Amino acid sequence: YGGIRLLDRNERASQTLREQASLLDKAQDAIIVTDVKRRLTYWNKSAERLYGWTSKDVLGRVVTDLLYPGGDAREVSEAYEQVSQRGEWTGELQPHTKGGRRVVIESRWTLVRDAAGAPRSILSINTDVTDRRQLEQQFYRAQRLESIGTLAGGIAHDLNNILAPIMLGMGMLHDRLTDDD
Repeated sequence: YGGIRLLDRNERASQTLREQASLLDKAQDAIIVTDVKRRLTYWNKSAERLYGWTSKDVLGRVVTDLLYPGGDAREVSEAYEQVSQRGEWTGELQPHTKGGRRVVIESRWTLVRDAAGAPRSILSINTDVTDRRQLEQQFYRAQRLESIGTLAGGIAHDLNNILAPIMLGMGMLHDRLTDDD
């Protein structure tokens, strides 16, 4: 009888975990969990859409090797240090997708501890802000061009103010002096 209750409790716990995992798959943000050795242990459907790899492709792999190939993981290493010291980190990163394209993400990391208080994993919630950053850059570029146009218009106006009396004077001299000498 005790074994049946234990199996029933385990089955309910497994069902709860499956339900929670399916809810995380509905999230718009990429949700990633790594262990303390930076190996991927969870990768939701939004992470699959954002980065291009399926969870089967990535689970067990080291996240820095996957998303930051070629050793450009300095910012990520700093983030890992901060999350280890403070328990959380928030910032912007530029990982690579499966196709090699860089994306800009706003990332929020939280250190998850076990019952004894030892670090167990890191929960990372990533929001793709690539399009927003590109729009911001276009907006700033347009603002700079508008400022340059305003400056050029001001300079042209000032030059016109200086040259107008000279041009008027030349016209008057031309009318009064008819002799070439």
